Amino acid sequence: MTLCELLTYLDRQSGYSVLDGDCEETIKKALAGTHRDVLAGRIVAAIVGSGEAATADAPVTRAQATTALGPLRLKAMREDVSGQELKRMERTVHAIDGAFNDEALAARGS
Repeated sequence: MTLCELLTYLDRQSGYSVLDGDCEETIKKALAGTHRDVLAGRIVAAIVGSGEAATADAPVTRAQATTALGPLRLKAMREDVSGQELKRMERTVHAIDGAFNDEALAARGS
């Protein structure tokens, strides 16, 4: 799966806006810290940072994406962070699993 495919899936399926423009623009804004949604920007930047290239066409694996979110998930679990942020991280991780599950099912013709 490409980074753009994952970001588009997350934007559609997580319940939260992930994209801020097209995929390339979203990546640039996330890395620059100018994404319109601070948490979405951090999520995108973390996933981008887990790969070898910061482009929309870069391949990303389930393991890369979920591992990249580890520090953000731990931060969201702290007691001084809102329950909303924890819920959002949870939904994002589930949406990542969904993206890769859907990809695997499509490859099998299911």
